[in-house]
Amino acid sequence: MPDTDPRPLTIDIDGFSRHARLTVAPPGSWQPKQAGFVVTQGGPAGPAAMIDTQVVCTTAENESDGWRHWHVKIYRCANGADADALRGHLHRQAAALRRVNSYLPAPRRRQAIEPPWAVVPVQVVRGDGGLEKVEGVVETRLGVPEDDILTRLRQHLPAWLGDAARPEEILFAVSPRIDELSWEDTNAHPATEHLEAFTTLAAGLDQLHAHGWVHCDIKPDNVCRCTYGGRTDYVLIDTDAATRADPPPRRVRSSPRYTYRGIREHDDDLSPGLLYAQDRFGFLTVVLSALAGREWVDRVLLAEDPEDRDGGRIADHGDRVARALAALWPDDRWQPLRDVLAEPFGTGQQGQIALEHPEPWAAGWLARLRAAEARCEDPVRSTVPRPAAPVSWLVSDADVERVRVAARAHPAGRNQRVRLAYSAIAQGAQAAATRQFRLAAWGWGAALTGGAAIVALGAFVIGR
Repeated sequence: MPDTDPRPLTIDIDGFSRHARLTVAPPGSWQPKQAGFVVTQGGPAGPAAMIDTQVVCTTAENESDGWRHWHVKIYRCANGADADALRGHLHRQAAALRRVNSYLPAPRRRQAIEPPWAVVPVQVVRGDGGLEKVEGVVETRLGVPEDDILTRLRQHLPAWLGDAARPEEILFAVSPRIDELSWEDTNAHPATEHLEAFTTLAAGLDQLHAHGWVHCDIKPDNVCRCTYGGRTDYVLIDTDAATRADPPPRRVRSSPRYTYRGIREHDDDLSPGLLYAQDRFGFLTVVLSALAGREWVDRVLLAEDPEDRDGGRIADHGDRVARALAALWPDDRWQPLRDVLAEPFGTGQQGQIALEHPEPWAAGWLARLRAAEARCEDPVRSTVPRPAAPVSWLVSDADVERVRVAARAHPAGRNQRVRLAYSAIAQGAQAAATRQFRLAAWGWGAALTGGAAIVALGAFVIGR
């Protein structure tokens, strides 16, 4: 049904020393997904109830200062009571996730809503136009006139919300929109350049569990990229499946493909340990999707295991994961990396026991993985003799060493090594050319000196 109301749907967000005014775009098509939420009524310790909703996602643009592009998730409940219960549930989720971000090191953070994030922050907005206050810091409200607000909302809610949409049955969850990741299909060599971007997410996952919460639906689709202040972090999104780990919920809202084996086998008898393992298993699949390629993870790791009579997957057995990784990256130099990647899929101290234990796990495992990568040697590079240094009067030993350090800043196999080396060459050549120009200016002229330095330094490193 076309929307004949020319006035757009807007959302005001005040707090963190900023004001955002979001203009919500109609979704591409109104094809809502059905979603069920187990919520507690009357506080975290109250009785649990199942609330069924229709969910549609769209976007919004900020007309004011601050984050420009936003993601909007619209919930349409069966009645106002369900909407109130879901609103309280979403607020508890959002508050828990904001606390996680607040524990992350952020020396350059000026406002609480700014990155770094392990999980993207969410603000809840009432569909009935009421003012919503979050921890006394953030206020949200639909941008409509305050007088006779319900009457105006009933008349002017966009038609794309549905012909019979009632304001008190609708909620909005808004969050900054960050970049989707483009996962490779299959990587013939480990794409370890991604590992550093996972460090904030790993630390945040440990903090989430330390606060007694779990995300429940960690998968490649729910990890995006946030670039800010000269750095890049991978960040969790789609957090409305998050729940308290203790007491565990009656059911987990997770994607079947990325569900931990223990959850599949004991979905009617969940425990906090199984919920922690669910998050950690999802984190493993995301890291492996970055290193090995998502297509490989889906086709091999998460495929049915022909050796498992119970219908399990290769990912349910550490030894079979190790064999699959060895088939993908057969070079012996990747053995340290393969070992640490395969361990969590087993049943030993570094496997199932560690995944289901309440102690922090993600940051420590990622640190071990990065240390293992540092032990991976390039046998070809290690056997090539070092060429003679370039002419010393053009390029100093310090110039050469700077290029070597830049080229070796990441262990063998990183795709950006060549780019880093050439960047260092350019910087070194510029410095060398400047020195020679100053020397030549005393009587020899500077016409060819800078070019000679570039050629000499470039030829040396390319040979290296």
